Amino acid sequence: MSSDAEIQEIAISPLADTEILITEYTGAYMGGKKIVRSVSMKVERHKLLESEYFRAMFSHGRWLESESRKITLEDNCKGMEVLLRSLHGTLEDMPLDSVTIAGTWHVIMSCDKYNVDQKRLSSWFKNWWRHETQKQINTFHYMRFAREAMYPCFVFDHASAFQEVTKRLVYKSVGHITESNPTDIRQMHLPPRIIQQINAARGRLRVILHRELYAEVGHIVNTGECSCKELTTFEYLRELGRIEVWPLEDSMRNQSIQEMLERLSLFDAKNMRSYTNPRTGKVGSCISCNQSWGDIVLKAASTVSKYFDGLCLDCMDLSKDLRSGGDRDDDYWMHNELRNWDRGCRIKHGEPTWYFSFMGRREKRGLIGD
Repeated sequence: MSSDAEIQEIAISPLADTEILITEYTGAYMGGKKIVRSVSMKVERHKLLESEYFRAMFSHGRWLESESRKITLEDNCKGMEVLLRSLHGTLEDMPLDSVTIAGTWHVIMSCDKYNVDQKRLSSWFKNWWRHETQKQINTFHYMRFAREAMYPCFVFDHASAFQEVTKRLVYKSVGHITESNPTDIRQMHLPPRIIQQINAARGRLRVILHRELYAEVGHIVNTGECSCKELTTFEYLRELGRIEVWPLEDSMRNQSIQEMLERLSLFDAKNMRSYTNPRTGKVGSCISCNQSWGDIVLKAASTVSKYFDGLCLDCMDLSKDLRSGGDRDDDYWMHNELRNWDRGCRIKHGEPTWYFSFMGRREKRGLIGD
């Protein structure tokens, strides 16, 4: 970028008395530092004092910018525009479409760099989220979006959005669930414990699906004394195999939980051959084997689909002992005694969400509880 003619101007405030020239560069990973864009943002000097960074800049004569009406910064332009507009109360003048999911990450980074509490932008992020999620998007792109959205939903404390993306990822991901960073700022990521719990929730769904699908047939195998048990077991497993839900572990390698639940709706008990008594020629199974196998499969799908509601930010905060005067050891034992799963939470959820939202505390030292 070689001339001032290429510098974009943005009026953050109509009463501006100071100019901030922001130059954005490519990341070092792209093979050298190159200018992406430069933006001149017109601001009010006294509004910047809400930021500890700018307050220090203007209060001490040691800074070159202390007495200047022109400040030069190297930063992400879109992230800085959102930050500066939040300080000036002009966020409504900025189109929500102008900020991408990567842009929300840069907003977080700008807030951190200039000591501005990200929570002051929670309302803006809720509006952005509402606008963004109204767009039509296919499943593949949504899954990538969800992996990128977990972190800003967490930082901006958007409880319902965080619940939504974590639930979608648990039910619709294939294989191990990870988050995705759309920027080159590697120090920004969720606490690893969150990803661990999301994957644990997915693993739990697999266990429940296995239990619900095989409880009845397992009972027949373990206790059955009839002549029809072998055929009944074989036919049930064969029909599950036809819809690619058996063997369960093999099926889950290439399918999401949601895909497997949808396949269960294809189960047709009419495809199961009936037992014929070789002595009498009578067709029909015993009481134990004459189950409504289709209903069993549909019940299994329903149980799994309703099990997990996503992670709850409020339960996560409570378990991290953020309450004034809280005691981490008392909180640990109370966590095992409480039974009102979503009391005081901004979202409705059941016991599994409460359980998997417990982040624990790894800082305890001494005794055996390390």
